[in-house]
Amino acid sequence: MNEHDNINRADYLLLSTLYASECTDYFHSMTISEIIDDNSDENGNHPLGARMTVYRKLQRLVELGYIKKGIKDDHSDTYYLDTKGIGLMKDGGTKA
Repeated sequence: MNEHDNINRADYLLLSTLYASECTDYFHSMTISEIIDDNSDENGNHPLGARMTVYRKLQRLVELGYIKKGIKDDHSDTYYLDTKGIGLMKDGGTKA
């Protein structure tokens, strides 16, 4: 079993959004609103679910060590890829 088997498609979408936006350190990070906006189409539809759903998914990724919390943006938490998340994005999630 691969260490990345605990990641699903929505998790990968969150990680790839952070990776594409170069959110890889404490000061270069994104809020939940920014992540949702980046994944919304022109009609405002987004595949990640409601804000609270995205929050829970991000908290799970923090617990798994793929992302960390960054600097506060006003009252909002921000998130960035940790080393484990960067590694997953660089290898494209391929199984060893």
